[in-house]
Amino acid sequence: MTLARSVIACTALVATLAACVGAGGPAIDRAVPPVEGEPVVYVAIGASETAGVGTPDPFRQAWPKVLWREALPEAVLYDLGRAGSTLSEALVEQSQEAVMLQPDVVTVWLNVNDLVAQVPVDVYESDLRTLLSMLRDQGATVLVATTPRIDSLPIYLACRPDPPAGAICPIPGIMLPSPNEVRAAVAGYNVAIERVAGETGAIVVDLQTYGDAPIEHPEWIADDGFHPSAEGAEAIARAFEQALPPDLIDAATLPR
Repeated sequence: MTLARSVIACTALVATLAACVGAGGPAIDRAVPPVEGEPVVYVAIGASETAGVGTPDPFRQAWPKVLWREALPEAVLYDLGRAGSTLSEALVEQSQEAVMLQPDVVTVWLNVNDLVAQVPVDVYESDLRTLLSMLRDQGATVLVATTPRIDSLPIYLACRPDPPAGAICPIPGIMLPSPNEVRAAVAGYNVAIERVAGETGAIVVDLQTYGDAPIEHPEWIADDGFHPSAEGAEAIARAFEQALPPDLIDAATLPR
């Protein structure tokens, strides 16, 4: 298939998913615990996964909320995640807001929408370098996620030319890239993420270590076949928690 047709088809798929939950919402989702003194400020930057799409109760079950409760309970959380956001859009809509909040720790998970839109890897890498450098220049500890396996997501399998028995694609007639193309694109993005993190001093949260999660842990995938479920959000939060520096956890756990 041509690049143009692939972009149109994949973009339509994400747009349909976002429309089911609404891509709007408040710019800042505040979850502020009663702390004394100067609290640790935690800002989450991302797309629909960060906003909690796919969970029954996004305000409580989005993975940044789980991470906040489990590892950073004395911090102040600002979840800036926006459904449908790409990295370039986050640079416009989320980064300036994040900098204004003067965060101590920032989590970044922005790659799946860029892959779906087939943003060239060099463009993605440049935008990521801009974002992470901006955040690191503020003195924040930055954790950035790699791209997980997406070629076995139920919605991807359902919309391929040879879907599993009983699978129904939400957009009849859509054409998606082959699994090999998807895996190659994911690998290219992850190399870029590792490189930029090394250059900027960000901490990589490698979601690839979970393997083929849609197959090995189907309970981690929401009913829409695309987003993390509540169980999936908990697994993602654990991955970020394991990467947090111990001194930061202490500062955001012990009352002051």
